[in-house]
Amino acid sequence: MLEVSQSQAQHLVLDVQGLRSRRPCRSVLDVVRRVHNVQIDTISVVSRSHDLTVFNRFPKYSEGEVWREERAGRLFEYWSHAMCLLPVQSFPFYAWIMERMSEAKKGWQVEWGVKNKETIESVLEHVKAKGPTASSDIGTREQKSDGWWDWKKEKLALEYLLVTGRLLVAYREGFQKYYDLTERVLPPAIPSEPMAIDEIPEYVVDTVFRSIGLGDYRDLKTYMGGLPFRETWGGRQLVESTLKEHIGSTVEQVTVEGHKDPLYVHKAYADALTGSGPDTSSEPVMLLSPFDNIVRERHYPRWLWTFDYKIECYTPVNQRKYGYYALPILDGSALAGRVDAKVHRDKGLLELKSLYIEFDSLKDDDGAARFAGGLERFAKFHGCSEIELHSVMPRGLRKRYCEVISSLM
Repeated sequence: MLEVSQSQAQHLVLDVQGLRSRRPCRSVLDVVRRVHNVQIDTISVVSRSHDLTVFNRFPKYSEGEVWREERAGRLFEYWSHAMCLLPVQSFPFYAWIMERMSEAKKGWQVEWGVKNKETIESVLEHVKAKGPTASSDIGTREQKSDGWWDWKKEKLALEYLLVTGRLLVAYREGFQKYYDLTERVLPPAIPSEPMAIDEIPEYVVDTVFRSIGLGDYRDLKTYMGGLPFRETWGGRQLVESTLKEHIGSTVEQVTVEGHKDPLYVHKAYADALTGSGPDTSSEPVMLLSPFDNIVRERHYPRWLWTFDYKIECYTPVNQRKYGYYALPILDGSALAGRVDAKVHRDKGLLELKSLYIEFDSLKDDDGAARFAGGLERFAKFHGCSEIELHSVMPRGLRKRYCEVISSLM
C-alpha cells in the first residue's frame, strides 16, 4: 500500500484537476475531458460557475466560450452530480441514466409525467416539426406551477423530455436553452445506445478517479451523481468491495498522513503521487467557484485541506458566516481563505465585501502580493478596472491588503 503525505495528496489532485499542473489545459475541451463534468449555474454575482471553473484551468478562456463547444457538438449538457457540461464521448453512460429515468416507477418527475402526458406529447411534436425550441416559443403562463422552480407546463415538459433522453439541448443563446431531438443533436459518430449495465461499475470507478485523482467511496457516490451509486451499489459495503476488486487494475490503495481510512488513487497516477509536485509557492492565487470540482462536495476539501467550506447563498442572511458567494482562495496547493466578491459590470467594479485570510501563507507581504496578482487576473477576466476592498479578517491585515490592491489601479 502506498503511503504519502497530505502535501503530496494535495499536489496530485491539483495536478490531475488542471489547477496547478505540469500538464496545463490548452482548450475548453481539454478542461472538460480532464475533470469530466463542469457544473452549470445561474448565479452571476461574479462570472458564472461554468465560466470560472474553466478559466481557472485555461487562462485564455473567454466568458461564454463553453456554449460554442456545445453548439459544435463537442459538449452536451445533462444531469451528472448537477446539471453539467460533459464530453460528448460520455453520452452512452448518460444514455443509460436517461433510460433508467424513463423507466422509473416513483419520484416527482414520474408523477408529473403521468399527469401531463398530453402536454409532453404536444411539446415533443412541436420540436419534431419546428426544430430547436426555447421554452419562450411555446405555451403561456396560465397558473402557478406545482413544482420544478415554478415553471410553466411547457418548460416542465421540455425538461422532462431532456431528463428521459428524447431531447437534448442543441445550444444556448443568452443562457436560454434551445432543445431539439436527441438524434438531431448527437453527432453521428457518437453511439446513441445506453452503455451495458455490466460496464457501469468499471466506467464509474475509472472516470471518477481519473478525473479527481484521489478519493474514497464517497466520491463514487457524489462526483457523477447519486443515481449510478444507488443503481450499482446501493451502499458503502458493496462499493468498498468493488474498489478492492479494482486494486491493481484501475486503482491502487493509499494511506494519507493523518487519515486512518484507506483512500484510492487511479493507477495511472500512482507513480506521480509519490513525487514532490510542482513548485507553486510563487504562483498568484486563484479565486475558485463555489461549485468548482474540488470544493463542491463538502467532504472533499474538509479531509484533503481541513477546509470546511459551505456555499451560503442558500443560507438565511442572519445565519451566514462568510457571505452570499464566498470564493475559496487557492494559494499554491493550499485552500488559504475565502472572499465574498461581487462584480458591478456597469461600473467596471470588483467589490470585495469581505476577505478572510485563514492560512499563514497569506499573512505576510509575499502572500499579499500573490493575492494581488491573482486578484488582478480575476478582475481583468471580468472586465473590471476598479477594485474595492471592505472588511478583512484578521483586521490587522487590512492595511497591507488595501495597499497591495491600491497598487493594481
